[in-house]
Amino acid sequence: MTRTLLLIVALAGNATATAADWTLLPAGSRLGFESSYDGEAFSGSFGRFSPQIALDPAQPEATRIEVSIDLGSVDTQNEERDGTLATQDFFWTGKFPSASFKTTGCKAGAVAGAIECTAQLTIRDKTAAMPFNLQFEVNGDSATLKATAAVDRIAFDVGNGDWADTDLIPREVKVVVDLRLQRTP
Repeated sequence: MTRTLLLIVALAGNATATAADWTLLPAGSRLGFESSYDGEAFSGSFGRFSPQIALDPAQPEATRIEVSIDLGSVDTQNEERDGTLATQDFFWTGKFPSASFKTTGCKAGAVAGAIECTAQLTIRDKTAAMPFNLQFEVNGDSATLKATAAVDRIAFDVGNGDWADTDLIPREVKVVVDLRLQRTP
């Protein structure tokens, strides 16, 4: 009896926390960025991205987020700028059509629904660690995930040659995440 009880306690202690799976609702969701060129602010977004999200605010350490981003789907509402972003000097979508993002560890944040994560971002086959702090709100079987993060574009060789001038384009690009989600049955 004692051995059985010890075995149950040991197994329970080794069980990993699980989180609910969530599916993206494209309508109303946005994966975007904000920057400026020669002092003029602009924003853009990616029309195609595929997140895999497992998250439960009661178990933030079980959070897993992975996203594949189609860099060719960039839209800044300016055709010339979008064309330039596709070139070898920026995303080089002909050689590197996608970017990826993956959380590597998460914990509870300071306020309800806040989760602090570490993550890895890969662009142009260059990977860098970054903090990723998010706010997650559940309403029944739907939820919102919101976050902002700073990305060092130079670390990923985004903006080479004349574009590397940080007086022309700031080194840090603000990433804005605003997702609408549905609990996966």
